[in-house]
Amino acid sequence: MNLRKTRVFWTFTLLLLLPILGVSAQISLMDYEQGLYSIPVSNPDFILFTIELGMTQADFPAEPLLRLIDRLASHPGAVFEKDGILIILAHALEDGLPIEGLVGKALEGLARNVSLQQIEQGLSQLLILLAETRDLFYSKGIFNAPAGAPQAVPTAIPTLRFNQLLIHVSGTIGDFLESGGSPFEGHLLYQGMHNRLTMLQGITLLPEDVELVLDRIEPSDLTQVALVAVR
Repeated sequence: MNLRKTRVFWTFTLLLLLPILGVSAQISLMDYEQGLYSIPVSNPDFILFTIELGMTQADFPAEPLLRLIDRLASHPGAVFEKDGILIILAHALEDGLPIEGLVGKALEGLARNVSLQQIEQGLSQLLILLAETRDLFYSKGIFNAPAGAPQAVPTAIPTLRFNQLLIHVSGTIGDFLESGGSPFEGHLLYQGMHNRLTMLQGITLLPEDVELVLDRIEPSDLTQVALVAVR
């Protein structure tokens, strides 16, 4: 194979490999740092520290988060409002909560030209729902089993699966409240959760995980979580 053919071969091979390697592998902490300083946020060190923590997780939304930071940097809104959005994400990462849904909600709000204040309020409520839903899971014996950790109880679920349940259960409550539903309509909350989880069963959720949640969580439990979010 001559030099020209060799170059063509390796160029073609690299192009085939790029989608496999993924965008996230190309994103470094410095990329986030540059975006934060271009806003600029009030406490970049804290936010970067939590991002670095999140980057160790398999479900960390690397590219969407960087896209959100870049969108905020170019947004004409007030810096303190941009700062508030990113601080909420940082607190979620610090608390070990998944931020996939939070980042998605923020990007959706920006795309719909929702005010930064409204986006921040929505994220704040969703953060409360994530934390309260996790506490509810724990109270029902549904635990998170970090990778490599021994499974102490049969109902300990690997982190990625646990986080998906957390995102969808809390997201169901959030969507219900956002549409004007009352926290006291626990039966409707439960029906919404049931529909969402069963729809995703076998796609992004395992049947046994769905069954575990539906068997252990009751309508009154969802009401209690929703009430905390609307206080």
